[in-house]
Amino acid sequence: MKRFLSMMAIALLACIATMAATAKKTNLKILYVGGHSDIETLGVADYDKEAHAKSIETRTAAWKVFLETYFTTVKTVQGKDYNYRMSYDYDVTIIDGDPTPIEPRRTIIENDRFSKLIPAKYFPENFDRPVITIADESETTGRYIGVKNDWYCLCLLGHAYNMNTKSAIFKGPYKVKITTTKRPTPAGAKEYAEICQEKLPDMIPMWKVQNKDYSNTKGYKAGLVTRQWGYLDSPDTEIMSGGESAKSYGAIAIGRHANFLHWGFSASPADMTEEAKPVFLNAVIYINKFKGHHIIARKLNEGISTRTTIDEHKYTVSKENYEAYKNSIEDFNNQIKHLADSLQKVVAAGGKMSETDKMYMKMAENPQPISSYIDYVKERAGELYEMFGTDVDKYSSYYTENRPYFYCKLNEYGEILDEDAKSIGIANNDKRILDKAISMWEKGKDIEKAKRILYRYTLLRYDNAKQWREWYNKYQSKLFFTESGGWLWLVNDLDPKTPGNDYSVLKFYEFNESNIAPIQEKATKEEPVALSSAVSTVGKDKELIIRMKIYPGYHIYAKVSDQDPYIQTTYDLKAEGDVKLVGELQKPVGRPMAGSKSIILEGEQIFRQKIEGKSGKITFIVNYQACDSHACLMPKSKTITIEL
Repeated sequence: MKRFLSMMAIALLACIATMAATAKKTNLKILYVGGHSDIETLGVADYDKEAHAKSIETRTAAWKVFLETYFTTVKTVQGKDYNYRMSYDYDVTIIDGDPTPIEPRRTIIENDRFSKLIPAKYFPENFDRPVITIADESETTGRYIGVKNDWYCLCLLGHAYNMNTKSAIFKGPYKVKITTTKRPTPAGAKEYAEICQEKLPDMIPMWKVQNKDYSNTKGYKAGLVTRQWGYLDSPDTEIMSGGESAKSYGAIAIGRHANFLHWGFSASPADMTEEAKPVFLNAVIYINKFKGHHIIARKLNEGISTRTTIDEHKYTVSKENYEAYKNSIEDFNNQIKHLADSLQKVVAAGGKMSETDKMYMKMAENPQPISSYIDYVKERAGELYEMFGTDVDKYSSYYTENRPYFYCKLNEYGEILDEDAKSIGIANNDKRILDKAISMWEKGKDIEKAKRILYRYTLLRYDNAKQWREWYNKYQSKLFFTESGGWLWLVNDLDPKTPGNDYSVLKFYEFNESNIAPIQEKATKEEPVALSSAVSTVGKDKELIIRMKIYPGYHIYAKVSDQDPYIQTTYDLKAEGDVKLVGELQKPVGRPMAGSKSIILEGEQIFRQKIEGKSGKITFIVNYQACDSHACLMPKSKTITIEL
């Protein structure tokens, strides 16, 4: 293995000898974080594990040799050994493998139904060191903190197009030569253009970035393109290049959001073209200039709508788009039928079908249905169909007239027409809407409407007009509106203490436990305790959650002082089947009763019990005495049974 790596390193050095002969080393300290190979493993169950491990070593070696040729200090580590604090000892960090997260990814499941996915966290929110992320690491490491370099499609090939040659990475300090050749416009790009009533040429000039990709080398690692919509709506972003992919023409292959530079192409220096290598080197030098910067506008919802989505709606229900939709399904069905016919011939000749082949055969037996035009419009127009039917012009007029007033909630995908903004006639991306709302509050006019506007479009929660006015007067020259960042007005200021940029107020990653086990049964004076239950799954951990509601004005006793005559509440918890109780029942703390050392429970309370196992039954019994300020009821028991 060592001999192989040495030979590979020598070969790589030979390839870059011409550049290195005239280049002086740049005085930068580079940290390379490895872990990926040249083999695509995502979603591939039967990849060669030994070849993958070997490729990780050769890929890391290729990066090490390349970077050491052009920079004074280079350190390589594997992702499992990296922590974000290490980046503070280097100028630029290049991430090409999954690091160990500082908080793991969590999947919240309530009552066997998916509830919320919380991505893994790799960096703190105000992390301010320069980073280049390779391919899908942009999504992996940036998702939690809202980097705009999100996952649009892991389908980037080896060519770039639509390059912004005015960008610093194409200007130097290493000399760049861009040679383009005309290649067929990707089908996905043409299809998206048609949706927007645009037309792309059949051939477009492209620049070759890497010699291998998954189209010419089976199983080669795919690159990542990110969404272009809303990418430039904050002052800390720039698009440097698009790339050949299955998505829209504007999909981003190279881009920068604050101190994070997305290099979507997947190849290591061993497979980069000679023209691409100096561009990457320039990218390293360029991103170093953003030391001390951090994300301001956070794209926490990667699929959030932007005003471009509103524009698309004008054409979605058109006959032209319906025909394109119809043709695409017909083409797909024909391709599957052709494939199935070929497989049948293989079987007839004595061959065997793989599980994937069998899946294709079933798809051929059940071709995708094609909706009628009316059903197509109903599916896409929703409630508007009742108003406009199939009148395309009315849809277009509706979206055109209301375009300035649409917005989208951060945790949703659909658009909402803001009647508040429309009523005052100011677009939500015009900062005069903030000034107007503050003025309304100051004058005591439509205060509730003013509050809705200010709370909807900012991250501030001031409770008086004076504070709002002071903030607006101080920061209005720095305000910018971001749609991809949540349809918010933010302040272009890197001071973390600047009011108006703190996304924590939205509690986007917080899990609302009040949604778990809602009380269906009503507590009454006669039966003052009601119970409900649910099983919450966070990762591999299961937890039984029991919610108790006590009738208003009543309380029960969590603990009774030896000086009081009351009856203390007790709990019986029993598991049957293969379900096991893990640890003790976690009970609510309660509060001291006035004038006594006893502890009481009132209102809504939550009990927790960790469990293991897949099937069985758990019985929870609470034995209690309920009292109000005048009298106590006879002791009672309440039972709830949970089937798993």
